Amino acid sequence: MDIVAEYSINSDFFDYIETHINCDTTKLLLSKKERNNTFDIKFAILQIECKKRVAKKIPEIAALKYFLYPSALSTEQCTSQIVAQFHASLLSNTENILDLTAGLGIDDYYIADKTHNLTAIEKNVLTAAALLHNMNIYRKNTTVINNDACVYLESAIKSKLHFDAVFIDPARRGKMNERTYGLADCEPDVLQILNMIKEISDTLYIKASPMLDITQLLSTVPHLSGIYVIGVDNECKELLLHLNLKSTPIHSDDITISTLNFDNKSYAPQTLSFNFRECRHFTVNYNTGDILQYLYDPNCCIMKSGAFPVIAKKYPQLLKLGKNAHLFTCDTFFPEFPGRLFNVIETIPFKEKYIKQLYKRYPKANIATRNFKIAAHEIKKKLKIQDGGDIYIFATTVQNKEQVLIITHKICQ
Repeated sequence: MDIVAEYSINSDFFDYIETHINCDTTKLLLSKKERNNTFDIKFAILQIECKKRVAKKIPEIAALKYFLYPSALSTEQCTSQIVAQFHASLLSNTENILDLTAGLGIDDYYIADKTHNLTAIEKNVLTAAALLHNMNIYRKNTTVINNDACVYLESAIKSKLHFDAVFIDPARRGKMNERTYGLADCEPDVLQILNMIKEISDTLYIKASPMLDITQLLSTVPHLSGIYVIGVDNECKELLLHLNLKSTPIHSDDITISTLNFDNKSYAPQTLSFNFRECRHFTVNYNTGDILQYLYDPNCCIMKSGAFPVIAKKYPQLLKLGKNAHLFTCDTFFPEFPGRLFNVIETIPFKEKYIKQLYKRYPKANIATRNFKIAAHEIKKKLKIQDGGDIYIFATTVQNKEQVLIITHKICQ
């Protein structure tokens, strides 16, 4: 498919997008004067909508004048810029990379900048056509092929091709467009084609759902050598699996798990690496008295990986509030802690006589729960407190089973 011919794309097409980027696209679609253009106006308006949608997610690419978006769905599913840059950093200075599920090509845009040659496979005709257009302009060392991943693998094996690494992001949508999470439920089923991939490469990276259970992956994915738990702005985005396809299998307890929580405004993430054998040698110490001066809230990647014994090893002064509370307290300040830090103002029992006048002291607050009997929105309603402000209230169950509210002030890191 020639996307330029299909949508009558010309210089006016790109100028129109640039000129109308801040316009209401609904009004543009209804405007009669827009019907006399020499290009496909609906496709141009789609570009405006997509650029607006991804302006914060992939700002560098959103600013590219000639970059085309095949559909709105492609922008919803694409990798964020900061995560794509991390993916690319893992493949720096490699000769030959294969991406079996290219999609919109955000990962490929950055990977191609770090490697000599990139081959990008995309099954969808329109998405592949947009990818070809984009790479021909911005990443000329990329070969785009419109094909099914499995069909391409068969031809690559026959041609005795070899790649330094293979990257794959299986589609997490079923035949009825329902969301799927398990590797076996995604398209393609990467474990079913693993032997084919082994014929053409020694290294594989699998982008997987953050919903997957890490301990199950450790025991079921062959050749696994590492797992990256990746978050952005304290929201877990993906598990990236690293497979060394030629290595002797590593015991699941010794596989490295690396947590990286990125701040979207900075490339430097909060990091912590460990393995489960290491976890078994350290126990968490619990707080049995008053909440101390500082409260430590581990980031989403620590929570996902369950690396609490590693936290206990690295910061032995920290005391956990409860077995399932996943909050720590201490009188020592650790500014590099992988999570959020708070000054404790006061701790209040969650009992009517203590909380009924709380809104007078704290009319606005951000409320979060950790192993608590009711949800945050119910607490807010009960306390008559409005959202916002610089006060953070943690409702949790401490080690002695008491339900408490910890009133805090966030420390900027």
